[in-house]
Amino acid sequence: MLRTILEGILLFALPFVGFAIYLKLSGHHPLEPERWSRQALSWLTIVAVGLCIVALVWLGGASRSTEKGNFVPSHVGKDGQFVPGQFKN
Repeated sequence: MLRTILEGILLFALPFVGFAIYLKLSGHHPLEPERWSRQALSWLTIVAVGLCIVALVWLGGASRSTEKGNFVPSHVGKDGQFVPGQFKN
């Protein structure tokens, strides 16, 4: 769960970090507020949300868990033995 949250945060932050790197390479200080205009922030936010949506769609389509069948969670079998969780067709 933590990995999923961190991936979303990093994907959202990626355009802003890229813009800060661009400002640094172009000779401007990235922490100057006048460089981060409303228009720049709007476009960066749109790109960030789009990147998150594309990643969610791609990761959802790349999931192979449906090809393995249905997941049966771990349980105690009829003979009292522990049966680990597994995918069954």
